[in-house]
Amino acid sequence: MTNRCFADDLPSRTPAAQPGTLLFVGLFEVERIGAQMQHIREHADYEAFCALARIALERTADRLLANSFTDLLSLDSRWHPNGFAVFHVDDHHDLGQLRLHVWPDTGRVRRPDDAPIHTHVWHLCSRILVGTYSETLYKTSGPGVSGTTEYHSADIDYLVDKDTFTAHGKAFLRPVLTTNVSGSGFHEVPADVPHETHIGERSFVATLLLTSPPVSERATMYASDEIRPSTYERPALSYEQKKGLLSRLEQELRMRVSR
Repeated sequence: MTNRCFADDLPSRTPAAQPGTLLFVGLFEVERIGAQMQHIREHADYEAFCALARIALERTADRLLANSFTDLLSLDSRWHPNGFAVFHVDDHHDLGQLRLHVWPDTGRVRRPDDAPIHTHVWHLCSRILVGTYSETLYKTSGPGVSGTTEYHSADIDYLVDKDTFTAHGKAFLRPVLTTNVSGSGFHEVPADVPHETHIGERSFVATLLLTSPPVSERATMYASDEIRPSTYERPALSYEQKKGLLSRLEQELRMRVSR
């Protein structure tokens, strides 16, 4: 089951055209897509972002498969507080930021006080490259509602400092949807929606994703234990760590393609 975007059912190809009209159709298509990208940059429309992000991610994945993932060794790469490696492929992509996320099956590096449930300040669309991505989406609720759990919460002023927790209080959340996506599938999460990723410690998972420009200023973290105000510096991956993860990813992809 995948968490679908409302506007992801784009036609796979344009209707057939006469040779004399191909140039016109091509220019029109470029102009239309350019206008959509401009709209996303200005208004961060979730549906339009998902639709274009899927196309861009599929094309990027194809290009990566045609080359060697070790070509990405020079990229800035750091450990996310939740324990996965982040490779910044293109921080100036037309749709926002293009990243590669890798959850290794050993040696994950986490923030000691990481909060498993969190929101983002931007929309997210990802394509699964290897493994199965599992995630639960939550909805804020009130006390006494069936299925609701009370959590401690903390805010992050993301546009100022994305690694500093400020004390916030408590909140009530209830799970509304769990998704499991694999086999070149896609998953999307709108900005400001609490969610939690579930990837087993012995699972190797990689996703290629795009994040939209920010649509809000603050992200919120949720945890069972109290979240104290704190600051954290994300550790950089060593050259050997990057080489090991990228080589493993390439090996897994080649094996999957050859089956």
